[in-house]
Amino acid sequence: MRVFWRPLALAAAFIATMMAGPASAQTVTVTKAPPGASVQLVLDTTAVATAAADEKGIATLAVDLQKQRNKAETDVRIYVDLCGQARRVTLVEAGYQPDQAAPGCARHEIFGVFYLRPVTTLVVNVSEEAQGVWISQGPAPLRWLGNEVAGGSAERTGSALFVPNGFHIFGGGGIGRYSDAVSVSCGVNTECTGKGTRLAGQVGFDYWITSNLAIAAYYLRPANPATSGSENGYGFTSSLATNVAVVTGKVGVPFGKTRLYVQGGVTYTWATLTTNETFADRTVDVNGVPQTIAGGTQTFTEPTRGMSWTISGGSEIWWRRSMAFYVEVGRVGLKGSAVGGGAGTLDDGVLYTMAGFRFRLVGSR
Repeated sequence: MRVFWRPLALAAAFIATMMAGPASAQTVTVTKAPPGASVQLVLDTTAVATAAADEKGIATLAVDLQKQRNKAETDVRIYVDLCGQARRVTLVEAGYQPDQAAPGCARHEIFGVFYLRPVTTLVVNVSEEAQGVWISQGPAPLRWLGNEVAGGSAERTGSALFVPNGFHIFGGGGIGRYSDAVSVSCGVNTECTGKGTRLAGQVGFDYWITSNLAIAAYYLRPANPATSGSENGYGFTSSLATNVAVVTGKVGVPFGKTRLYVQGGVTYTWATLTTNETFADRTVDVNGVPQTIAGGTQTFTEPTRGMSWTISGGSEIWWRRSMAFYVEVGRVGLKGSAVGGGAGTLDDGVLYTMAGFRFRLVGSR
């Protein structure tokens, strides 16, 4: 028995052991239907089989691609319609669109693209709570037809697509690199050093409307870049305290328990540049008499506020139903004008890499 599934735009993935016994047509076995329910199988827009679920909620239907479409293999998307006590499973080939769901039916897409061969068996969970698919090149193992698969647990079998929708919170840490903070603070000072790569932290939330579309908001805090310089009895240190609020739209593509995503949006930055200057004592000659001018220190602060843009991408792996590990790489723009009408401005950016955890609070699957 060979387990095989192929997500959209990715290479085929195999999880397998061998099992003999080729079939002459593709088989669709529906589980977790209401006992006695009418179950219909549709290929593109054509109904090809109908059966009644037995007392265990299982119905078996067949589709012959060679007969129906004059081909032995194809890629399909899978839709499940919940129509009261009835169920409808639709297999839609690439390039086709399914019919609209009938009035009173709730449609659910099982995200991904699946590869059908002449020996393929699909086991489709059509429960009210969750839908999933298991796919085998050959007969399906009997355990797939028991409570484990009928219960809709993609997490236990690892063969169905599983990423949760709904409301999630997340937090992580990593590093951020300022583009220009050190060079701007140093200016033309020839003896100046600084650190523009700093630790950074991130906390926020996102809401996945579907498994492919979400909105997010988070707070990013890169540690202050530090700069120091000196020349001819003069020295200084500067530090930029940066706070960034971000709102984005996200687009994701799920593959099993993994979701890849990209996001873009706007940033609001409030930052304060603090500069401490130190002057050493100096001796000058006034009419031939040495005079000492005492040195000292002074501190300047320049708060700024402003908006810019951000773009990033990452991946999350849902290793538990309510917890995921994520990695994200992106850039946030830092722009601002001086608070109170001063002359100072901020025009920088932070490239960041983050890793952390997401937690599902509310949502399906």
